[in-house]
Amino acid sequence: MDNSENIKPTKNALMAGFFYLVLIIIGMYGFVYALPQIEIKGDIAKTVENIKNNSFMFRVGIFSILVMNVISILLVIYLYRLLSSINKTMGLSMLILMLFGAAISLVNEVNHFAMIVINGMSDLSATESQNLTDFFSTIHNHGAHIAVIFWGLWLFPLGILIFKLDTRISEFIGVMLVIAGIGYTLDSIFLFLYPNLQIPTLSDYTFLGEFLLTIWLLIKSRTIERLALSKI
Repeated sequence: MDNSENIKPTKNALMAGFFYLVLIIIGMYGFVYALPQIEIKGDIAKTVENIKNNSFMFRVGIFSILVMNVISILLVIYLYRLLSSINKTMGLSMLILMLFGAAISLVNEVNHFAMIVINGMSDLSATESQNLTDFFSTIHNHGAHIAVIFWGLWLFPLGILIFKLDTRISEFIGVMLVIAGIGYTLDSIFLFLYPNLQIPTLSDYTFLGEFLLTIWLLIKSRTIERLALSKI
């Protein structure tokens, strides 16, 4: 007898889809819109000027990253509740890796706040402000890539769990999630091992699986719940 018939369906898939969508929107706002307006790559003088003249936008960008990480924790909790019945070990691996990534990213934002503090100090010369801002910006960049390693690795167990739902679309999305994980992970590896290597950011081209999973969770949440329950 199918044990899923005796278990009341939940809304884990729908909630996971909702939080994934919110995470994507807030993350794109912070990383693509707000922070790039302040931090100008390769121009620390302009970055310092932007921080001093528009610290509110910088704070909004930082806050969006903090919120994004809190959302990611809620997301992985619902995904764990949805998928852990398929494979407990994979579910725990997914949960732990995401939690590590979120924790590192949250702590790393201290470097951004340090940049605000530095540029609010009137007793520092322009050269000192630029040097310290450049230092904390570089530390933040490396800290972000450490977090990205975990944001890539968590997609491997997630992709495997989605693949094990045993439908054509779940298998396709599962493979795409693993490819996304490879993109994030390689981006960080290349930064740390070959910092002067000028290559495109791979995750810019491999992230599609996360968007597909989000849409699938939102549109087919009941179907996904039934598929997950059937694995109990």
